[in-house]
Amino acid sequence: MGMKARNRVISFVMLCVMLFALTMQVCADAIVPRYNNADTTNETFAIDSNGVATVWYTCNGYSNKTTTIKVETQLQKKTWWWYNNVDGAYWKDVIDYYCCAGEHSIQLPQSGTYKAIVTYTVYGSGGVADVITKELEASY
Repeated sequence: MGMKARNRVISFVMLCVMLFALTMQVCADAIVPRYNNADTTNETFAIDSNGVATVWYTCNGYSNKTTTIKVETQLQKKTWWWYNNVDGAYWKDVIDYYCCAGEHSIQLPQSGTYKAIVTYTVYGSGGVADVITKELEASY
């Protein structure tokens, strides 16, 4: 096979790979799961200089679909390579409405790296309950 023919084959293969990648991206975007009962969530985790950790959250559903929002918040402290639950730093809020906002704070026992895990379970007439988990990390 000559140099020109080899370059054409390589160019054709590269074109096929690029088209395949583009097609996969379009297909992947088309099958991104959409939430049944939740529209948006937002969460913030901060630790002040005195070691007080605060988690803020909001969850917005749909006024004509969403019936109940359950929010579970857990703080964990990093120890070596894993995280352990912080005593007294678990909160569960149940709101029978289509939107909610909340805040929880706790004095941390010692400095280090902490993670807040916020899990929303959103119920309504839109179908199966949505379970949305967000993790945020902060240190002091």
